Amino acid sequence: MPRRSYESLRKQIEKLEAQARKLEEAAEQKKKQAVTQVVALMKKLGVSVDDLGAARARKGRPAKGAAKKHSAATGAAKKPVAPKYRNGKTGETWSGRGRTPRWLAALEAQGKSREDYRV
Repeated sequence: MPRRSYESLRKQIEKLEAQARKLEEAAEQKKKQAVTQVVALMKKLGVSVDDLGAARARKGRPAKGAAKKHSAATGAAKKPVAPKYRNGKTGETWSGRGRTPRWLAALEAQGKSREDYRV
């Protein structure tokens, strides 16, 4: 198998980069054409951007920039919970929710009680 020189590889890279640029330009041109067609159709039918947002919201998805409902069902941020356990040496805390932190699991593995670290 013949060894390729640095120059031949460099030329091949330049050729591939040029091809990639042409493909990107073609894709951008198609995108511009599509946008032009959509805008023309919207004008013809009297559709506004607000109409599109309203249609999206009706399908169960909020329109971009629309206010979101804050509830537990939507996974909204909740208030922080006060810590129930504290590591006296490092000051690390745990609320008692979720997975047991490593520091507490390690202490329990040493035979210590979780209750010893209760706040």
